[in-house]
Amino acid sequence: MIANYRIMKIKSLTIYCSSSKKLDKKFYNLTEKIGIFLGQKQITIIYGGGNIGLMGKLSNAALKMGANVIGVIPEFLKKGENINLDISKTIIVKTMSQRKKILFEKADAFLILPGGSGTIEEAAEVISWKFLGIHNKPIIIFNFDNYWNSMIEMYDNAKKNKFGDKNLQSIFRTVKTFEEFSLLFK
Repeated sequence: MIANYRIMKIKSLTIYCSSSKKLDKKFYNLTEKIGIFLGQKQITIIYGGGNIGLMGKLSNAALKMGANVIGVIPEFLKKGENINLDISKTIIVKTMSQRKKILFEKADAFLILPGGSGTIEEAAEVISWKFLGIHNKPIIIFNFDNYWNSMIEMYDNAKKNKFGDKNLQSIFRTVKTFEEFSLLFK
């Protein structure tokens, strides 16, 4: 399956992921590994600006490798997500809409890691926009431990029932392991 993937040449990657502090350790370990890897590749990371959960693991690991890390956070979330003050640049906005706009505009591509309602919304939006032709940026869904199976099945069901006619793999790429993910950047 991975043989059909083209190697990605990107300079900036918006990453959608959880800010939860209550996850199984395997999710934090994977996200830290991704942060280290992207940092070594000197790919600029754009993310939600938090210092906790997967956001914190990702940003801090990438920073240790010398990556440029840009956080975009609304004023009202600064306390709840424990804003990461050590990153390269923090953009504070007033609304979630402003945050999502900047996360979208600054990205060459998108990486969707496991997450809750905010991540689900952000994923659906960038996928929908690609369906509509608003952008043609690569989207990677990291289906670690089959986390995103139900969402992928939902898109397949929509196609099967003729609510959409585009091939799923033409909209986003799915990887399940770190090895599959890293092959996209070789």
